[in-house]
Amino acid sequence: MGRSSIGNAEFERLVSRTGNRSFLGRPYTGRKEDMTCAECVYAAGVNDRANGMASGTVSGGTPLIVPMAFARAVSELYARGRKPVSFGLLLAAPKDAPEDALREFMKAYYRLGELNDAEIIREERTDYMVRITAYGEPYEGFSEPEAATGDIAVVMCGQAGAEETVLLAEEHGELLHKKLPSHFLAEIPELLQPKTAETVCRIGFENGALYQCACGDGGVYAGLYRMGERIRTGMKISLPEIPISQLTIEVCEILDIDPYQIGSGGCVLMAAADGERLADALTAAGFEAAVIGSLWEGKAKELHNGGEVRYLEPYRGIHF
Repeated sequence: MGRSSIGNAEFERLVSRTGNRSFLGRPYTGRKEDMTCAECVYAAGVNDRANGMASGTVSGGTPLIVPMAFARAVSELYARGRKPVSFGLLLAAPKDAPEDALREFMKAYYRLGELNDAEIIREERTDYMVRITAYGEPYEGFSEPEAATGDIAVVMCGQAGAEETVLLAEEHGELLHKKLPSHFLAEIPELLQPKTAETVCRIGFENGALYQCACGDGGVYAGLYRMGERIRTGMKISLPEIPISQLTIEVCEILDIDPYQIGSGGCVLMAAADGERLADALTAAGFEAAVIGSLWEGKAKELHNGGEVRYLEPYRGIHF
């Protein structure tokens, strides 16, 4: 697949050069041994919301990855109760990439709106890699969630793997057209739901979400693992409850890949004391959402599928 995150050197250079280092300030709120899950979730939320910078990285061969990277960065900011106020782009291209191709990537970037900074580097690579960094501030009307007690549910909004299903359909179109009906493939672009992050995250905070985390590379599995690491708790997730489109399942079956481990930008994971209330509010607003599991005070991140239990593992493209 070739999807991977950018190295730290380029990332730090972009932050420094755009003069946005002040957004990196982030107080440490570690977990104490006697903290409950609810206390850990609340502390992690306060910690994340102090960070005014988020980034999204996608690699591939089409300018479509530019709005996808943009959506990932923006989703993560809104999940922290912030709105974006400035952006930076880093485009890594093959050394022999034609100028016309680079212009198409830059056009895709500038079509997104008021953007601030862009940099192109050439590397020994066969595809293109886009990293968009967004800087934000608390949005109007946001208020910190109140602390909770008791059990904490994990809620997911969005469909697993929907984002990368669209990329896969472009990259493997010839093969997929041989295997799937045309009317079926025509529905794939509709899997992407642009400009929904702000609404989803606002509904989340208004309906009891203590913590929110946007998915990206590595899919829902990677997002869940990252969420558990940030909160410093274990979790028990029910695989059958994870929302996923039949389109994604069919495409991944043909390509022999795991639909829960492909890019899932646009999906938001939430932790809440009343998961059913939160999921119902999101569903009522027209989004696909479900309670997919719960947190517990151990360390293991368990994935349950009928009588089978496996353990979520870190995704190498994610840096904690």
